[in-house]
Amino acid sequence: MCSSDLIPRQKNTGNADYIPYGKDNKLPQEILELIGNNGTAMRAMRMRSKYIYADGFSANFDLPANKKQSVNQLLSEVTPTVAMMQGFCLQVLRNGAGEVAEVHYLPLEWVRKHPDGGFSVNKTLGTNKESKDWERHPVFLGRDVTPEQIVKMKQEYGNKSEIAYFYQKDAISFDYAVPDWFASEFDIRTGTELMLLDNEMVTNGFMPSAIITFPGNIDDTTEDDDGKTAADYRDDVIKGFTGNSRSTETGKSGRMRIAIFDVGSKEEAPIIDTVAIEKIISGSIEKRDDIDRRICRLFGVRPILLGFEEASILGNQQALANASIERKSTRLNSSHVSQSR
Repeated sequence: MCSSDLIPRQKNTGNADYIPYGKDNKLPQEILELIGNNGTAMRAMRMRSKYIYADGFSANFDLPANKKQSVNQLLSEVTPTVAMMQGFCLQVLRNGAGEVAEVHYLPLEWVRKHPDGGFSVNKTLGTNKESKDWERHPVFLGRDVTPEQIVKMKQEYGNKSEIAYFYQKDAISFDYAVPDWFASEFDIRTGTELMLLDNEMVTNGFMPSAIITFPGNIDDTTEDDDGKTAADYRDDVIKGFTGNSRSTETGKSGRMRIAIFDVGSKEEAPIIDTVAIEKIISGSIEKRDDIDRRICRLFGVRPILLGFEEASILGNQQALANASIERKSTRLNSSHVSQSR
């Protein structure tokens, strides 16, 4: 998935249950995976969530949202989704008089718009037992409804709960919420790849990349009593030497040790051409710092708040003032969402 996949507006898909969310209907799940694989993005998202929550509904902290939660407890579930997706969903239940009785958080990644109106919900999306069991629900009608509206809704949807989907609709977030940071998703992917690069260098004992040429032909067909060829044994030595093979007993590899190859003559000895990694290591360090700072800014979080500045800067009153302004700005921007009908 890449950002350009979101441009087409997919109304006429032929699917009877939902309008796809992204090119293959997996955008929310991919966003969760994208952030979950990058520590800086996850910290920035959670910091942004704290800003949005702020002091909560301080005047109504005991007001019940449902039988198990207060409005502030409900808000604490909503804000991470707002920070990540710039939208959220609520499930609304009414009593016999048609009044709003309970409000529950509904994971946005389970919800899709139905082509004929209302919403489709599938609580198995993103699980290892994903099914095609979609339930159709009505759109939240608002706090005050008429008996006629209630009757019509029950005729069409039965006793299904209403769903309120809040997001700022625009040319990009046309059918669904699409966070602004996603336009730079490749910065997050770059940060993740840099982490993998560092991990691979450590796993391989900071050994330089190398090209090994073995003159002559090695027997890769004749197997011994263990079912292995000469080529298999050679490959085992190389894997252990690079850290790609580990002992089942000790968990250690054979790197930082001596690799021994028996050859018939000097001319048959392996030819090794190494690639210097010093610049790769130093470049990775510099690039990771740069990318991590970019990721912070993508979420509207100043890098200083995630520890990307020297400690001494915390004594700088202007830096603290700017961080405070950022907190207020994030709260205001995140509150500008509207319900999709």
